[in-house]
Amino acid sequence: GETFLNEIRMDRRLLIFLYVLAFILLREWLLPLMEFSKTGHIMSFLLFIALAFILALINPKLWISLTLKIVYIFSAVHFIFYGALLFSLKTVFILIGDLLSNFGIILSGDLQSISNPFRTVLFFILLWMTTYLISYWIESRKSIFGFFALTVVFVALVDTFSTYSVESSILRIMIVGFLLIGFLSVVKVASRHNTRISPSVFLTISAPLILLVVISALLATILPKQDPVWSDPVPFLQSMVNGTGEGKNGQGISKSGYDPDDSKLGGSFEQDNSLVFEAVVEEKQYWKIETKNTYTSKGWLQTSSDISTVNYPGMNLNGDETTNREDKELAELKITEVFPFVIYPYGLTKIFTDSEIFFLSEEDTGKYYTENEEGEVLLSSYEIEFEKQAYSLKKLRETSMADLQLVEENFAEYLQLPNELPIRVSELAQSVTASSESVYDKAKDIERYFGKNGFVYDRKDIAVPEEEEDYVDQFLFDTKKGYCDNYSTSMVVMLRTIGIPARWAKGFAPGKPGQKEEDKNVYRITNNEAHSWVEAYMPGVGWVAFEPTVGFAGTTSIEYDIELDLDDPEVPEIPEPEREKQEKAKAKAEKEAEINKDVNLKNILSSISLWVKAKAWWLLLITTILLIVSWSLFTNRIKWIPKVLILLYQSGVEDRTKFVKRFKVLLTQLNRFGLKRDDGETLSTYARRVDKYFGGEIMRNLTEVYEKEIYGKDKSEHDWQRLQEMWEDLINRTSN
Repeated sequence: GETFLNEIRMDRRLLIFLYVLAFILLREWLLPLMEFSKTGHIMSFLLFIALAFILALINPKLWISLTLKIVYIFSAVHFIFYGALLFSLKTVFILIGDLLSNFGIILSGDLQSISNPFRTVLFFILLWMTTYLISYWIESRKSIFGFFALTVVFVALVDTFSTYSVESSILRIMIVGFLLIGFLSVVKVASRHNTRISPSVFLTISAPLILLVVISALLATILPKQDPVWSDPVPFLQSMVNGTGEGKNGQGISKSGYDPDDSKLGGSFEQDNSLVFEAVVEEKQYWKIETKNTYTSKGWLQTSSDISTVNYPGMNLNGDETTNREDKELAELKITEVFPFVIYPYGLTKIFTDSEIFFLSEEDTGKYYTENEEGEVLLSSYEIEFEKQAYSLKKLRETSMADLQLVEENFAEYLQLPNELPIRVSELAQSVTASSESVYDKAKDIERYFGKNGFVYDRKDIAVPEEEEDYVDQFLFDTKKGYCDNYSTSMVVMLRTIGIPARWAKGFAPGKPGQKEEDKNVYRITNNEAHSWVEAYMPGVGWVAFEPTVGFAGTTSIEYDIELDLDDPEVPEIPEPEREKQEKAKAKAEKEAEINKDVNLKNILSSISLWVKAKAWWLLLITTILLIVSWSLFTNRIKWIPKVLILLYQSGVEDRTKFVKRFKVLLTQLNRFGLKRDDGETLSTYARRVDKYFGGEIMRNLTEVYEKEIYGKDKSEHDWQRLQEMWEDLINRTSN
């Protein structure tokens, strides 16, 4: 029957060409996968595919192939996640510990918690299996139509259901696929007749196929393309599956930027660097759009809205008297992605525009719509006057839960919770805040909780709650991974469970500062800065913004007007006395001195890494050449090893010690040659069998002297030079 390597194997030059074509096909799979995952290390995977095909080509022993692949996978994972080619004990132990920890996660069924290094190892294993199958299809089955068809279907689906373009990929796939199928068909016919085809004959037979493929590729390139017969099905399918219609973000659909629909939270937040607006302002600000009041266990709704009209030329908003006001500031907004509402900083007092408009203010949401007599207005620029707010820490620390009961305002909508909220959410909030007395300190306890308990900020592969699951409960106890919506929603819900009024605020984070404009910073705010945070009500103070999301600092300004002890968590935020500055400077200097010990090594490793990336293709070529040379040397070792052995043993004094060493080397070479000594076979019997194969009596003579030297009691002198010549003569015969 057929085996993986047929008795008559293909011409090696043809095999190399077929594996190159297969490499191109696999590369077309990797390109979109790397784009979707934002991995950025495609070269590591391509080199692994090349290694797998080279090993399949030279067909070394199984243990050699396994060792090389395993070592490469470990090295590649180390390089991807630690950015260094050279191993260190620290990183090796960390990586091994990370990989081993995932087996327990898999056994527990929590597959979403598998670490990224382990996912990468699994992907390498998948590539390993794929390259093995391709090798089997090429060398044994001599048919790769199934894999070619699957590749065409894959790129077609990618092109249809993603933004990734496969226009050039599909042409390469068709050319490579048809060549592979055609060449393998020729080889298959020859195999059936047990005939080996020479390269020249093979090219003659394949010439019509090559010509046809080349002409088809040229026509496909130069001929005009017809527009699609059917429209893009993706928006329709999204609408049908998610019930949200076009433009909405239903359950599980990735989103980016500002979206008014927050009824279904979860899913990935796609990176989008599209500019939304630029803000010319002295200091960074959170840019607010609205708040929402009703948590549904899956997302947020606004269940009431009291709309009142505020007339042009400006918007005068009375600030809360409990906050300290400094001089008014101005922010100039230049809008790229226009909205029918205002984006504004905290402390808003007036808005100035170039046209006569009026504002519709939603009191419950804090949202300001822009309209004129003809309807909504989309402003491309406006100027905002606002007052910088600084809250008194003394006043905040004086807030008590009892004071909340005395507030006349009705906070029912800001204490609302779904009936099905798991009890463990409120139990967690109570335990986190148990040691604090003031409303402010309880809110800060919850704000700080996420940064101290293993929560991770991530925008990719974020869980979406099932029908019976709660969004907050899932984040707090199951995944502990998410972006701003997870953190802010969880803090609002936790505050409400302990009786503190809270609302969900959304808009944009401060953005990145760019160039200066009239001594002010120009902040660029993109869709990536779409953000949500928390507003909690402090009795006697008003609504105060909090930032629970890991990695975000917030912009709420606190006036430290009371003395704090060193254990107070607010201490790092206050101006430091000179003594503390000196202690920090000393600690910083010690840390820098420790870091500087490894700086040279890090620079060297960084330089090596950059050089490898720049010379990747050259390294691949050199590695391929070295592997081919190594394989050639290994397969022809019978011919060159005797020459090396003779050179090694030519120098030095001839004596019995050297002779014994030579004889043992001769036994090894004879075994390598194919004349293996059987178990239990005496040296004399074995020597006669060797002499029968080569002719003469050299082996028997050498064996007789060896046995005398090893087992004889009386050591006698021999013609060591003559014995050396006999040894060289016999060992040379093994190279023929």
